[in-house]
Amino acid sequence: MDEPGYPNEYRSFCLGHAAGLAELQTSDLDWAYLAPAGDFDHDGTRTGRYRLAEHGDPASRISYADFAIALLDEIEAPRHRRATASVREV
Repeated sequence: MDEPGYPNEYRSFCLGHAAGLAELQTSDLDWAYLAPAGDFDHDGTRTGRYRLAEHGDPASRISYADFAIALLDEIEAPRHRRATASVREV
């Protein structure tokens, strides 16, 4: 968000998410924070495939459907406890 060319209209949205993550990190809850690695592919279709990464890649995309699958998979079989992960296309 501090990179040159980052759209200023998204700044408050990102700051809000950063504040929410900070709250989770100081809590005693068992949490996982999944986010798209770069952005959503707004026209993308479901492939049923995705990859988890520790860090985001601004050029990466993921369809809404595949991101939803990643969220459900994490709920059903947690792999990230008190941690963040980025979801990206394969």
